[in-house]
Amino acid sequence: MKRLWWTLAISGLLTLTYAQTIYQEQGDAGDLPETAQATGTVTTTPLDAIRGALEADGVDMYVIYISDPANFSATTVNNETNFDTQLWLFDAEGKGVVFNDDEVGSTLSRSRIDNSTGCLTGRPAGIYYIAVSRYNRDPLDCEDRLIWQNSPFRAVRCPDGPGAASRVASWSGATAIAGNYEITLTGAFTAPAQSNIPPCPPFDGWDESDNGGGDAGDLPDSAQLIQSDSAQACQTPVQRVRGALGADDVDMYVICITDPAQFSASTVGTTAWDTQLWLFKCNGLGVVHNDDNPDATTGLQSKIDNRNGCIQQAGVYLLAISRYNRDPVAQDGQPLWNPTGAGRGVRCPDGIRADRPIAAWAGATLAAGRYIISLTGSYFVSENGCCVTAGGDVNLDGCIDDADLLAILFAFGSTGTFLPEDVTCDGVVDDADLLTVLFAFGQGC
Repeated sequence: MKRLWWTLAISGLLTLTYAQTIYQEQGDAGDLPETAQATGTVTTTPLDAIRGALEADGVDMYVIYISDPANFSATTVNNETNFDTQLWLFDAEGKGVVFNDDEVGSTLSRSRIDNSTGCLTGRPAGIYYIAVSRYNRDPLDCEDRLIWQNSPFRAVRCPDGPGAASRVASWSGATAIAGNYEITLTGAFTAPAQSNIPPCPPFDGWDESDNGGGDAGDLPDSAQLIQSDSAQACQTPVQRVRGALGADDVDMYVICITDPAQFSASTVGTTAWDTQLWLFKCNGLGVVHNDDNPDATTGLQSKIDNRNGCIQQAGVYLLAISRYNRDPVAQDGQPLWNPTGAGRGVRCPDGIRADRPIAAWAGATLAAGRYIISLTGSYFVSENGCCVTAGGDVNLDGCIDDADLLAILFAFGSTGTFLPEDVTCDGVVDDADLLTVLFAFGQGC
């Protein structure tokens, strides 16, 4: 904390001396209310400015006290800031209050937030969080939805995104190093760190880290199993998958599809960056892909389903998500899907190596951030992953009956990996598989 003393002479008769309180960032300020940097130990010291620096992908958040929100303002329009800023104000629960990208009535790319559009009217005195980011690093809510829309610019805006009513939980967008900034404040006071911020509700789906234990792999042998001891393989549905992509990252998951006609996977409305979705067989052969939403004329999110009959049978599959333009290639580096194909089409493999399994991914991408894939007709798998045990339910229709028995008889003696009739997962369709079906005959029917 710096206190700068200023002396002002008025008409040569009266001299006024006052202190200006400037808070200097200590280390790196956090980017969420839980990690926001305290600006003081009491809420009675006026706070005139905050100074700090933003690293690549950085967001700095500070705890402040506002006694009269309707008369509060903050700006980076000064000589200390020389990059394209964004300013955000959140309430004591971390919910959005007011935002500005480019100052209204100016040609500068600096920011100013105030009550000019009534976002602060009626707000109580108390703890708030002020954050600064470089354009275009934006706050997401607990469901990875934008709290503010990306436009319009040069407007002081209350929350207007799909996540407007929720608290900030993460940030989207990649940015370069920004440099030094100063946030000049009016109507603000110092404040200590807070410990009573309401957390996000538990995620009602599969989380790459929380449930999967870490980063999902990008190839069949490292794909993350959507598996749980409390879930029944190919019977317990999974409706959402959440994760995050780093630079050049691809995440792949093992899922079960029991009815191809009911299957869909989508990032539309749940993810803030340009996604691509892919489905593969367990042996790595491509099944279906989409880049941009096939049900709209705009938007960069993705959706795959079986509208074109690409998914020909029930079974265990590999679902992958990448950022545009990171695409699957065969061993020789040639694409499984035509990279210049219809961007809004839902496509079966149509590339030079459409008949070859995935061996790698081509194309460099920046870090993308968090995503949520909404699923229908998708289920947990067993601990064996691509081997479907399912208790002898070969065709995954929920009933162990004549159809399953006949499937094993017709495939009797077959060897290999990922055979649906190999319900014992030992690489051969034999007496053990036949007995498994016979002992379970009639279950689920």
